[in-house]
Amino acid sequence: MQSRSYLWGLRVLPILALVQVLYSTVPMETETANTQPRHGFEGDLAFEYQISSQGSEMALPVALEYGLLDNLELLLEPVLYTAILPKAGANHVGLGDLEATLNWRCLDEGSRLPAFALAAEVKLPTAKDSLIGTGKADYTGYLVATKAFGPVQLHGNVGYTFQGSPKGTSLSNLISFAFAVDHAGTGRWQWMAEVLGNSPIGSGATVAENPVVPEAAGGELVGTVGVRYFFLRNLALAFGASYDNSQALQLAPGLILAFH
Repeated sequence: MQSRSYLWGLRVLPILALVQVLYSTVPMETETANTQPRHGFEGDLAFEYQISSQGSEMALPVALEYGLLDNLELLLEPVLYTAILPKAGANHVGLGDLEATLNWRCLDEGSRLPAFALAAEVKLPTAKDSLIGTGKADYTGYLVATKAFGPVQLHGNVGYTFQGSPKGTSLSNLISFAFAVDHAGTGRWQWMAEVLGNSPIGSGATVAENPVVPEAAGGELVGTVGVRYFFLRNLALAFGASYDNSQALQLAPGLILAFH
């Protein structure tokens, strides 16, 4: 899971998929304790389209995941293209931010206990447009749990984000949660569902000289459902739909190529 940018409460959720013989974590934002095997690689490309009463947004995120060890993986998530298209005001188009995450499974799953992992994420401010990114780095830590019941897995997260504040602002840090159920058997079709959200800690807010920081997250609640279809062993299509508490709807198809 990663902290995500928002515009008027619009949520960007990347839609991804993994090779069918593995327990997949996508199109979820929820982090899992399932890490890529050593030297395993996955490349994901998605197109996201989101609409609300205040406008629309498009994005082209990429995810590059590599297994450093059997219980340690690195995930890089650049956003190659972002378009913010409000009904009123100027459009904003450009490169998005880059997120990098290390996920370490520190305890394997037992007969009764779930697997546990610790994840550390940094959002690097690669976006140049002030309405696409804040221009400051964010840092997030997660505690992750995963438990399998046959082909179905349950995942839970709690996280804490230190938000960087642009000049003239004072942004609150965030506490977040996520819960997901994921079916990832060996058939061609898989499905998932999740609920996630975050809440600001304290009373941080923007001040008059910079009254709006639309890409700063806070106070969101999002539900997502999705499916995956594997037409080849290492190649899959995915589709997800999400709806958030600002009444924004997002539809996102994805294409995944994985090597293990």
